Amino acid sequence: MTAPALRAWLVGAVDTLAANPVAVDAEAGRILRAYYVDRSGTRWQVARSLHISRATYFRHLRRGMVTLAARHAG
Repeated sequence: MTAPALRAWLVGAVDTLAANPVAVDAEAGRILRAYYVDRSGTRWQVARSLHISRATYFRHLRRGMVTLAARHAG
């Protein structure tokens, strides 16, 4: 897979996750989108903009990363 193709897949997967009807999955997608795709600030700024604690930020970030890794592997 080329770098542009991988990026396109990742952005699509993140957006799909952010649109998930399960709230924690959608939050994970919004975190991934804000920090990694949009680069809208530091981790703390992203957490603050989403009105979540640092602990919640990292818990949902981990969930999003695991979900994306599983989708890519499967």
